[in-house]
Amino acid sequence: MADEKRCRDSDEETDWELSKKDGNWRPTRNRDAMRPVVVWILCICLVIGVYFDQSSTTRVGPASVAGDSDSSADIRLPPYLVPDSYFVRLRPNLTGSDPATFRFNGTVRIRFNVTQSTGVLTLHAKNLTVDFRSIAVFSPIDGAIEVLNVSSDPGKEFLHVQLSGQLRTQDLASIYLEFSGPIRSDLAGIYYSSYEMDGVTKYLLTSHLHPTEARKVFPCFDEPQLKSKFNVTLEKINDGKVNTLSNTVIDSQEETSDGWIADHYAQSPPMSTYLLAFVVSEFSCLNSTSRNKPVLVCARPNAVQQGQFALSIAGPLQEFYEDYYNISYPLPKTAHTAVPDFPAGAMENWGLILYRESSLLYDALTSSASNKQRVATVVAHELAHMWFGDLVTPSWWDDIWLNEGFASYMEYPSVEKIFPDWEMEKQFLTEALHLVMKDDSLVTSHPIYQPVHNPVEINELFDSISYEKGASVIRMTKYFLGEEVFRAGVTNYLKEKSYGVSNHTDLFNALTKESQRVGEGVDVNAVLSTWILQMGYPVVHFSYDPGSGRIALRQKHFLLNADANVTSASPYNYTWIVPISVTTSRDSFQNFTKGWLNSTAGEIGTTKGARWIIGNVFQCYYYRVNYDDDMWFALTSQLIENHTIVAEMNRAQIIDDSFNLGRSGDVDQLLAMNITLYLVREFEYTPWATAAVDLDYINRMLMFSSNYSLLQDYVQQQVSPVYSEVGWGSDNGSSTDDSHLRILLRVVVVDVACAYESKDCIDTASAQFSEWQSTYPLNLIDVNLREVVYCYGTMAGGVSAWNFTFERYLESNVASEQTTFLEALACTNDVTTLQRYLDMAFQETLIRRQDFATVIVSVAENRYGKTMAWNMLRNEWDTIYERFGTTSLYTLSNIVTGVTKSFSTETELRELEEFVSSNEGQLGSSERAFQQAIESTELNIEWRKKNEDRVFDWLHEH
Repeated sequence: MADEKRCRDSDEETDWELSKKDGNWRPTRNRDAMRPVVVWILCICLVIGVYFDQSSTTRVGPASVAGDSDSSADIRLPPYLVPDSYFVRLRPNLTGSDPATFRFNGTVRIRFNVTQSTGVLTLHAKNLTVDFRSIAVFSPIDGAIEVLNVSSDPGKEFLHVQLSGQLRTQDLASIYLEFSGPIRSDLAGIYYSSYEMDGVTKYLLTSHLHPTEARKVFPCFDEPQLKSKFNVTLEKINDGKVNTLSNTVIDSQEETSDGWIADHYAQSPPMSTYLLAFVVSEFSCLNSTSRNKPVLVCARPNAVQQGQFALSIAGPLQEFYEDYYNISYPLPKTAHTAVPDFPAGAMENWGLILYRESSLLYDALTSSASNKQRVATVVAHELAHMWFGDLVTPSWWDDIWLNEGFASYMEYPSVEKIFPDWEMEKQFLTEALHLVMKDDSLVTSHPIYQPVHNPVEINELFDSISYEKGASVIRMTKYFLGEEVFRAGVTNYLKEKSYGVSNHTDLFNALTKESQRVGEGVDVNAVLSTWILQMGYPVVHFSYDPGSGRIALRQKHFLLNADANVTSASPYNYTWIVPISVTTSRDSFQNFTKGWLNSTAGEIGTTKGARWIIGNVFQCYYYRVNYDDDMWFALTSQLIENHTIVAEMNRAQIIDDSFNLGRSGDVDQLLAMNITLYLVREFEYTPWATAAVDLDYINRMLMFSSNYSLLQDYVQQQVSPVYSEVGWGSDNGSSTDDSHLRILLRVVVVDVACAYESKDCIDTASAQFSEWQSTYPLNLIDVNLREVVYCYGTMAGGVSAWNFTFERYLESNVASEQTTFLEALACTNDVTTLQRYLDMAFQETLIRRQDFATVIVSVAENRYGKTMAWNMLRNEWDTIYERFGTTSLYTLSNIVTGVTKSFSTETELRELEEFVSSNEGQLGSSERAFQQAIESTELNIEWRKKNEDRVFDWLHEH
């Protein structure tokens, strides 16, 4: 009691200030009065054995934490501490040549409101060394409050600060902590990256705090709903070269007592911890403005000029969203920054968007049209987040689809606004919708809205369901509401929730309210709940009576395994409220019938006497369509006779639906093969891109069969007319004068021709590669076809060609070109070289950690490398899991899916099951991916049993 009384008396005049001596936030108080507190805390720490080290969050003595840690348990913070503002100061030290010595130290003062009296303050902390003697807690009511004990819960990543008394309900209490930690190359929290410039290795500090890695940088309340204002100070060495970037703009600078420079950033608006970002580097920036606000594109100095294209579109895209949302961009600047090593394509940190270089930088001399489109769509995606995700943030990760689904959809109309000839609405089918419908037709799929409780479960949510299915549901909503209602509802939602948090019902209610205002009266919550609270989607059967014009409708849960036992319960018994659209041979694709299917069965009226009907016009909605046999025959006949009568997007839909309905057994698989007969007359991108993917499934299933050449011959026959039409570009080898979609069509067609071993295609690719070798550094290969040429040239040229390609990879200064080389290196047929390449993937001096997945998945796609990649995954699992298992969002899942997607034998199934069983609890964020790999392998085995011989018989006849 005496010590407690003395501490309280000594702190009656306590205040907080930024020390001009060392730049740290500290409580100002009588130092003699503080000695008892410091000694008391130090004694307690020594007695119970609490300390932090550099390799783990904490090591604790047996008496320091009550209860046990369980990382699978609910890890939510207590709800009664609500942060108001942070004052974060970081000093990263990347001096020296040995990255193992890189460390950072920092301080944080958090001002928070207390909504319920408590004697324990619980924050997040991970892999930090916290100086317990520095911890100070201040209450405006009671002054300084003595700290009795500090302990940790590693399983929940909690730091508990036990106080001598109760912190009463109040506003703006404070806690101050000093800490330090290692700077690693692990692509999480703050980490180091590097690049070569003029023969010198340059190191930089960058960050990736999403979703739960802010706690790895400083103790904090690391949950998305706990928004706060941030005051960031970044220290840098005073050499005139190093600069810093953070979310806002630099407000002031000062020199510290030991000669470093401290950049003080202006206070941010309220935002979530995961949106903070830091870069300390020697980067250069390109500058522009958007409505009088600075727009920057920053990168390493020897690559920054590759940011000109991104700079040219960043402002117009930002203005598109300002106009679309009717809300001005909230921050004082936007910096788009490319870092050499990044775990994702990009990250929407508010005001400082960080990118993998290939997602931001574009070099017209070496980058393809698809690279250019990739940059445009990623920039558009991240800028959409500045409002949808940053200004308004889901209150918990179970609604992450609101962020990712919305941004994943909005990248299409925003880019189409700037580049209308790219026809992004058509590309949505091939880039998003068709791909996710395959994933979502598995029993091991999951609902869009999925409760999650710990970081591993949170990381698992960042998959195609949250992104592409979320985008598809948002797109569907826009179409059944209408553009104006949808847009107004979204704007009202964003304005009402600005700088706050929300959940999906808030958006649904805003859309419903707007629909009711205009007299439509669609209950969006009722409709969309059936799409986000249960996994999967329906197949809707359209049965047409030409005499009456009536169409009988019935729906069922579409599964690739139609006989599967679905154990995941559904609140709607796997029935959806389905928006219906249908046109007929006697109507146009601009004048079609719309309605709703609210139960398992229903009907809709349309034109009498039609030869054929097509449901889900333009494939605006998220479901598959099936027909009676005679209707499928009529559609097939129409495509063969004159396919242009059918809209291009619906031609792609018919191809994709028929192949996947064939896989499920809802129709005969040979129906899809019959439909491909019309492809000899198809000269548009969307149907061919769809057919290439669907035929690739057949290809992977039949690749090792003795009759495989029948499939090769057939596909060569079907692709030959369009291959002759688009060929390899103009006479000078350039395709830059063609439209964007014609370029994309050429890439698909040439790739298909070479993949199925067209002699002309492979000979041309090999000849162009050989000419490049002989005339190097002159490279006349069309930039859009280099991926194909490099692959087949490397394949045909043996070890010498592989070595040549690897040398070009090492010397390339363009990230997208490096990726093309990495993929081409996996094309070799030399198994010794393939194994050497897989081994190289672990050497981060040769292949960056971010590119590991590209290597192993590309090798797995090689018929000679599939088993090698699988063996590598199994034998090196501990190393791979250590790198990607707990902090990567989707890298590990992508590796598992890519390596196993062609598995189709009982042996492969058994090996998969044995591996999963022997690594139970050590699969991390890939656990669902492994379950889906097992299900997909079972499906592939069954497909081969039912269809392999029949498909070969069909191919023999055609």
